[in-house]
Amino acid sequence: MVNPEIINERLREMEENLILLEELKSTPAGKFRDDPKIFKLAERCLEVSIQALLDICHHIIADNRWPKPKDNQEAIEILARHKIIPPDFARTILPMAGLRNLLVHEYAKIDPAVIYQHCQNLADFRTFQKYIVKFLDK
Repeated sequence: MVNPEIINERLREMEENLILLEELKSTPAGKFRDDPKIFKLAERCLEVSIQALLDICHHIIADNRWPKPKDNQEAIEILARHKIIPPDFARTILPMAGLRNLLVHEYAKIDPAVIYQHCQNLADFRTFQKYIVKFLDK
């Protein structure tokens, strides 16, 4: 049985970071790139939001005793297989797992323009939240 408290905690964490990212996304690209306070805050907020999304995936999988995914991309695919998120949406958010790895392991090499670009499209996080809330309401 899925523990809604754990999932809701991750959704809240995601939401707090998305609020900050929404503020940062209106920053002009040049200022975003040149101001390390802005860039690094956005980078961390993206990392935490993606990690929360992945934690939710893994929690649902574990609580349902579905086979353990080999990686974070497969965790997203498993939610699609079990109709928690649509397959086409799963394909859309799969790159988030790769971005998370880049943010965590290759942080010294990240181009601020890449982070800026991701900040301009936060709708996928909102869509994911809606699917998870719908799943919890069942």
